[in-house]
Amino acid sequence: MIFKILDVFVFHIDELLGEIIISKSLGFLLVVAYLWLVGKSVTAIGLHGKSLTKALTIGSTGIILILLVSYGLQFGVLTGAGQEPSLVLTAIDPTAGVTGGLAFALFLVVGNFVNSFMEEGLFRGVMLRHFRVSLSFWRANFLQAAFFGIWHLNWPIKQFMTGQLDAGGLASQSLIVLIATGIVGFAMGYLYLKTGSLWGPWIMHTINNTVQNMVHIQTIDGLDSDMMVFQITLTLSLIAIILFFRALTKRFQMSEVKPWGQYAADVNHKYI
Repeated sequence: MIFKILDVFVFHIDELLGEIIISKSLGFLLVVAYLWLVGKSVTAIGLHGKSLTKALTIGSTGIILILLVSYGLQFGVLTGAGQEPSLVLTAIDPTAGVTGGLAFALFLVVGNFVNSFMEEGLFRGVMLRHFRVSLSFWRANFLQAAFFGIWHLNWPIKQFMTGQLDAGGLASQSLIVLIATGIVGFAMGYLYLKTGSLWGPWIMHTINNTVQNMVHIQTIDGLDSDMMVFQITLTLSLIAIILFFRALTKRFQMSEVKPWGQYAADVNHKYI
C-alpha cells in the first residue's frame, strides 16, 4: 500500500506511464520475499502445476463468458437507444485516462500480467490461506474481498484531490468501487478456494483487465461514454459465475485450498 500511495499520489507514475508498474512489481516481490522468509515457495500460494490446465480453462472460460454478456448487453441497449454504437480496439488505461499505440498496448498487457500476479498472490494466495486458519470458507473469502475493495479506493480519492469529484461524488464513487471490486475479489477468491490453484483467478484477472483496456464501445457521445450497463452486468455476472465455478470444479474433482500450514496432499505431499 505504501508503494501504491507513492506511485499514485507522490510520483504520479500513473499519469506518466499509464500504469503504476513500480508498486505492482515491488508488490509481487514483497509476496515472494514473504514466502522466502517463512521458508516456502510460490507453490504454497497456488502457483503449482497441479490441475494447471483445468484451472486455466475454468478461469478463462468464466471471464470470457462474462465479458461477452456484458459487452453484448451494453451494445444492445445503446443500439435500442439510437446511440449507433461501434466496437473500437485501442489501448486505454481508464483509471489514469492515458491512451497510446501498439507500444502502450504491449506495456498495458505486461502491466496486467504483473498486476494479476501481485494482487492474486497477495489477496488470494497469502491472505485467503491465512484467513482460513481461523475463519470459515465464506468469512475468509468475504474478508479478503473487503480488503481487495479497500485496496482500490485510491482512485476515487485521487479524483477528489484533483477536483474531478466533490465530497458527495467521492462518497458515492467510493461505495461503488468497494462493492464492485469487492465482488470481483469474492468471485476470484471462490475460484481459488475451490481449485487450490492460483492460476485460475490469475488468468481470469489478466483477461478481464486486458480486454477492458483494449475493447471499447464508441457512440455519438464519444468513447466509453455510457458504461453503467456494462459495469452492472459485469458485477452481477460475477456473482452468477460462482455457480459455474462450483459445477466445473466439482465435475473436475478439484481439491479445495487448505488453510495455511495444513497438510496438502495435492502439492508434492508437503506441509504448505
